[in-house]
Amino acid sequence: MSNENQNNLINKEELIKKAKETINYNNSLVEDDAAVAMLGISRIVNLKNEIEELKVFIKVLNRLA
Repeated sequence: MSNENQNNLINKEELIKKAKETINYNNSLVEDDAAVAMLGISRIVNLKNEIEELKVFIKVLNRLA
């Protein structure tokens, strides 16, 4: 495997890791009643949308070699 391919794999794995961390963080906010009250409904809807977008992003990255 070429060095460039190795770097791409490392970057892919790092991106997936960061996306999963963001999903977990956003889920914790969405599930926290106090955070929901503080952030408001529109922000929570945005967080849920971001969660779904990140899940799709992870699926796409996983399909790349």
